[in-house]
Amino acid sequence: MNKPKAIIFDYGGVLSIERSIRFFGEKYAPRFGKNAKKLNKIIIDNWLKARVNKMDSKFFWIKLSEYLEVEPKIIRKDFMDFFGFNFEVFNLVKKLDNSGYKLGLLSNFIEDLIEEIISNHRLDKIFDVIVTSHKSKVAKPAVSIFKEIVTKLNVVPNECIFIDDRKNNISAAKKLGFKTILFKDYTSLKKQLIHFGVKID
Repeated sequence: MNKPKAIIFDYGGVLSIERSIRFFGEKYAPRFGKNAKKLNKIIIDNWLKARVNKMDSKFFWIKLSEYLEVEPKIIRKDFMDFFGFNFEVFNLVKKLDNSGYKLGLLSNFIEDLIEEIISNHRLDKIFDVIVTSHKSKVAKPAVSIFKEIVTKLNVVPNECIFIDDRKNNISAAKKLGFKTILFKDYTSLKKQLIHFGVKID
């Protein structure tokens, strides 16, 4: 087995605690006496546009606001709080950075969220390359976004481990030759990284 040179992380569901946008809708709609199914449709329809820059991500909150009759800034804060940040995984990322691996972040999160998260946690100081769907205008599992990140990391797919919580993204990466880890929790992630020969100090 070739020693991995680069490790690429998804954000939502790996570096965030919660992974389901639909679960947010199911929990959030009843708070305002609204229909969860309808809210989820609004969330998904507009998220899919905003994540690839077909709609300014600030309008994502406005669309939710129009249905929920709540100020956009309140919804945005509640959304951020709902997803949270996985410091346990982040501390692992920092250890990997200190161990000399090239690190990539590959995210389908909308611009308005991911750019603030990058700034708040100084992710640009830890990750060598950050590729986002809103800048690339294409989202995982599209082949082109995987090719973009390996090109920027100056590696080839079989030198990379790709970590994501979604099976369709893992399947796409595997077809391209990446070593892959379907994220479930911190403990299994660490075990699988060690299995791939990753040294974790």
